[in-house]
Amino acid sequence: MSNRKKLIEVAKEKFIMFGSKHTTMDEIAELLGISKKTIYACFSSKEELIIESIKQLINEFKIDVAPIFNSDKTPLNKVIAIYEVIFVYVAKFKPSFIFGLKKYYPNAFDAYKMETENIVSNDIMMLLNEAKEKGEIRADVDLELFSKLYLNGLESRLFDADNLFDTYPKEVLLEYMIVNNLNSLKPIK
Repeated sequence: MSNRKKLIEVAKEKFIMFGSKHTTMDEIAELLGISKKTIYACFSSKEELIIESIKQLINEFKIDVAPIFNSDKTPLNKVIAIYEVIFVYVAKFKPSFIFGLKKYYPNAFDAYKMETENIVSNDIMMLLNEAKEKGEIRADVDLELFSKLYLNGLESRLFDADNLFDTYPKEVLLEYMIVNNLNSLKPIK
């Protein structure tokens, strides 16, 4: 593994666990047994390393959910399965990860928001539209509005007041935040 890839991997784990602000370049250098100068030979700034770490995190997520798209599950069940994976990832985040990005590294926060919004607006919406075409979702449902209300900005709802993962199991949060809302879209029989 190249120095750059190893740096990204270690930094990603530290940023997720302790937040971007609370993780120093000195700590990352010490973990890898290299100098801080070596890090800056690979990355021009800490924010660039954070952005690359976010890209790596999103790539790992996409690899983890790829089999779901190829499964024989119904479109709605695929959405639920994808959110199961999302909740596994988000449960690893410390609230300071998202808040630190937003406050101290706006370019990294923008990159994170763009990537996560693309997943919702492209992949999830494609599945929801497919579910609607197949009759799994009522014809009168405004999927754009549903997405804005329940799917976009999920992390902020999970972390704004308290870290809900500290109080509730991720399965319960998934049920209340995703599954119940998706079930409300089904045709009444």
